[in-house]
Amino acid sequence: MSDSKALDINFNKLSNYLSEFCRDCDLQASGQCKEATCLIGFSKKVVRFAQQKGVFDIPGASNLIPKNDFKPYYQEQISKTIAESCKQCKECRDNHSQDCVVSLVRTALESAVLQEQIDYPGSVFMYLAKVKQQSEELSSQIANHLRK
Repeated sequence: MSDSKALDINFNKLSNYLSEFCRDCDLQASGQCKEATCLIGFSKKVVRFAQQKGVFDIPGASNLIPKNDFKPYYQEQISKTIAESCKQCKECRDNHSQDCVVSLVRTALESAVLQEQIDYPGSVFMYLAKVKQQSEELSSQIANHLRK
């Protein structure tokens, strides 16, 4: 995937969706937020880095997604943000990278609500089918947000 594709991503829109989580977070309000151990903090950091550097892929970043963030997240908010990441996705199919900014955000969010990580199949439709195998409700919510 070419770094010039970064110009096709609306980083501000992704950041705004992610910032909504922080507004509702008790840790953020108390000043105890640790961005490095938070799925949303990680996602925000990835988006900021990509925006500042003008890159689309961040090699190795998928290995840095926090695995021990067990905070409760609202599934509706997660589904809305995953839907936005799907809208930002260019359905690259064969050229898909798990280290692209959109994929990193989506994967981090999935970690909050799904038991198993989904290997993105390169198509939003096929992705929804894979999500449905784990959570029909989440798949339906994402699909509804995609229609908006």
